[in-house]
Amino acid sequence: MRLLALIKKEFLAIKNDKRSMFVIIVPPLLQILIFPFAATTEIKHVNLAVFDKDGSYQSREFIQSLKGSKYIENLINIQNYDDAKKMIDRRKIIGFMVIPNDFSEKLGTQDSKIQLILDGRRSNTAQIVEGYIQQMLMRFQARDNTQTHLEMSSRYFYNQNLNNFWWIVPNLFCSITMLLAIILSALSITREKELGTFEQILVSPLRPHEILLGKLIPGLIISILVSSLILFLATFYFEVPFRGSLLTLYLGVTIFLFTISGVGLFISSLCKTQQQAILGAFIFLLPSFLLSGFATPMENMPLWLQPISDFIPLKYYITLIKGLFLKDISFAIAFPLLLKMFLLGVVAIFAALILFKKKTG
Repeated sequence: MRLLALIKKEFLAIKNDKRSMFVIIVPPLLQILIFPFAATTEIKHVNLAVFDKDGSYQSREFIQSLKGSKYIENLINIQNYDDAKKMIDRRKIIGFMVIPNDFSEKLGTQDSKIQLILDGRRSNTAQIVEGYIQQMLMRFQARDNTQTHLEMSSRYFYNQNLNNFWWIVPNLFCSITMLLAIILSALSITREKELGTFEQILVSPLRPHEILLGKLIPGLIISILVSSLILFLATFYFEVPFRGSLLTLYLGVTIFLFTISGVGLFISSLCKTQQQAILGAFIFLLPSFLLSGFATPMENMPLWLQPISDFIPLKYYITLIKGLFLKDISFAIAFPLLLKMFLLGVVAIFAALILFKKKTG
């Protein structure tokens, strides 16, 4: 009952604070309606696989010309379609090229067609890569000084029409809810400090962990409700297909928002004013956006920087949400992502609890 009373009080505090209500309702709606039209990405490196069914001197020469390109960082030889599909599923490559078994026979006598299969989940990157490969194909044809017309037939997994909304809206689904959750939780304790009511809570029968739960649960519920609204807009307004399990989605949403709220409570326990809390939240948000793969592919990062992204909850959340929206990933695939987010959340909550006890002790 004590915890329920604190949760009710927190809901009323948010409701009566017009600034908080504005933060909860207006920015998320504006962001999900505007950002899909404005967000763009840039690619610097390409990981590509090649299935050489011909195995001739000419096909190997063509592959060698791809290796010499400044755009391709890693070119992987594969032996079958299944290996290539698995590598795309695990995001190890952006796509794979299939050289037909009659490539050398047709070279110089008739048109030859090369097949390129790309990861449509990264639609912007896939289109850029397709342009790169087309340029390499034209250069090889000019260098070979042949009358053969080399054609390229492109296909895309998981986003056949390369609809940019299918790529950016799931990303925004993740980032907007993260922003809302961390702001709500980061302001929860500092709001009490500024209003002078924090001491009243401390002298109440509530224990430190109950106070933190009372501050965490309202923001968590509000963030889940806003996530539901964004999900509705994503599927019905932007027409992004949702192919996965709704139960797995909401489990992932809850775990992720629990983790981010834990970070927010840690920031709130550390700060004395709401201004400091907002600044602390944005200090956390900036590296989260940059290191999660939200804005740019993680493959473009320096090797020494990539392991740091393992401690960014948004990295796992984006992979989960995109997988559920576009691929219908199974719970077995989703479970490691859920577990990593949950462990990061437990660490954040314990850190917040230790700091809270230290500050109030």
